[in-house]
Amino acid sequence: MAKMMDVGADEAVKTTQGFGYTSVSIDKLGATEYTIVQIVVDQTGSVHGFKDDLEKMIQSVVEACKKSPRAMNLLIRVTAFDAEGFSDRVRIDEIHGFTILDSIDTAQYIGTIEPDGCTPLWEATAESIDAVFDYGQKLYDKEYFCNGIVYIITDGENNVVKNNTPETIKKKLADIRRNEKILESMITVLIGVNDEDCAEALEEFKDKANLDEFISIGEATPAKLAKLAKMVSESISSQSDSLGSGGPSQPIAVDKYNF
Repeated sequence: MAKMMDVGADEAVKTTQGFGYTSVSIDKLGATEYTIVQIVVDQTGSVHGFKDDLEKMIQSVVEACKKSPRAMNLLIRVTAFDAEGFSDRVRIDEIHGFTILDSIDTAQYIGTIEPDGCTPLWEATAESIDAVFDYGQKLYDKEYFCNGIVYIITDGENNVVKNNTPETIKKKLADIRRNEKILESMITVLIGVNDEDCAEALEEFKDKANLDEFISIGEATPAKLAKLAKMVSESISSQSDSLGSGGPSQPIAVDKYNF
């Protein structure tokens, strides 16, 4: 997948696990503290029927974040994942790397999801967490103050095993949470869409990997995905508001969104 146009990718690096990601150059950042946001979207074959609404959901999240009083303190990366058949040929497409909001033309999210293949959910989750922590480390080394939040949106349970499992993800998160100097807090949210047949398996993955929350929205209708966009943007703002408090934001009040 080609990257979105007009989104700066000044630096390309690899994490300690060998995952590659790009980011805006740190010397272009104007604030002293940042919430590092990662949105991970399932682009397997089964999302074909609602992929346009998924793209609009991402668009709505970023547009809402641009209007936040904390917009200048947010860095966002968006990825989409699938795998060739049931093989270990995992594809994690970086729609764009960690970047400041002003550089994003949100209209360009339309057409970025390319549904195909199976569901390497564990690998995509591990990649996103590793990238957030690695970029947080780079910001910390330059004396920036940061926290992080990751959203993994999927309509299916993992069916591709490569290098990561719920247990390796749990260990990585434990290591991150012990090292609060780099990221003051790190929130991980697993979101199930069209998940009537896999919600139990996703809940189990959340527990085994020690992710913070699992949210099931049920059928992926345009109305529910619009509510999801509102929830994600509001929880990003909450996590950003909590920066400097010594802890994460409050758990997402899912009931108010009436999924």
